[in-house]
Amino acid sequence: MASPRSGGPADAERARDAALRFCDAEYPEATTVILGGSSSTGKRTPTSDIDILLIAPPSTFERRNGSPTSEARVTHHDGERFDVFAYTVEGYREWAERDFASLRPVLPVLLTEGIPLRTGDEFSELRRWSADRLAPGPRPTAHQLALRRYAVTDLIDDLTDAMDELVSAAIRADLLRGLGELALLSSGAWLGSGKWLSRRLRAFDPESADALAAFARERDHREAVRVAAALLDRLGGRVDEDFVR
Repeated sequence: MASPRSGGPADAERARDAALRFCDAEYPEATTVILGGSSSTGKRTPTSDIDILLIAPPSTFERRNGSPTSEARVTHHDGERFDVFAYTVEGYREWAERDFASLRPVLPVLLTEGIPLRTGDEFSELRRWSADRLAPGPRPTAHQLALRRYAVTDLIDDLTDAMDELVSAAIRADLLRGLGELALLSSGAWLGSGKWLSRRLRAFDPESADALAAFARERDHREAVRVAAALLDRLGGRVDEDFVR
C-alpha cells in the first residue's frame, strides 16, 4: 500500500478526499472545486502541497472579509498543505486574463487540466472559455521575442566576463530561465516557472531541454558560455545591432 504523498492511485484518492474535506470546512458555498498540480496526476512527492481552484459566490468572500471577488492563500488542514485559488466567476475571468497577458496561464491550465471534484452551473462555460483561449498558444510579437533574445545576449556577455563566483551563479540562474522561456515561446508553448518550466520544455522542445540541462550541469565557465550561445543560436541568435526596447 502506498504511503502518504508517495504517488500513485491511492495517494491521488487521498488527495481528492482531503481536498473535499477542506472545501467543506473552509468554503462550503463553493460550487466548483478543481484539484490540480501533482495531486491530480498521482505524482505527489513528500513536499507536495494540494492545489485547489474553486469558484464560489460573492457571499463567500464577503464573509471572509477579503477581496470581493478572489482569495489566494496557503493554509494547512488535516496535516496537508493547501495552495488555494478561490474566485467568483467574474474574479476568475479577471485573473485568468492577467495570466494570459503574462504568457503564464496558471489558472486556465489548472481549470482545464485538473480533476473536477465538484462542478457547478458555471463550470462547463468557464472550462470551454479557458480551453479556447489556451488552444492557440501564446502569440508573442517578433519584437517581444527579439527583446528576450536581447536580454539573453546581454546575460551571455555578462557571464563571459564574470569573475566573481556569486555573480556568475546569479547570471547563470537568470540565463537558465531566460533561455528556457525563450525556447518555450519559440515553440508556441505557454510559459511555466520552476519545475513547470522544465516539464513544459521537455514536452514541447526536448532538444532545447537537453541543451538547457547541459548548461545547468556544466562546471567549466567557458564551456557553459559556449553551450548557452549555441542554444541562443538555435532560438534566433544574438541581438547585437541597435535595438529599441
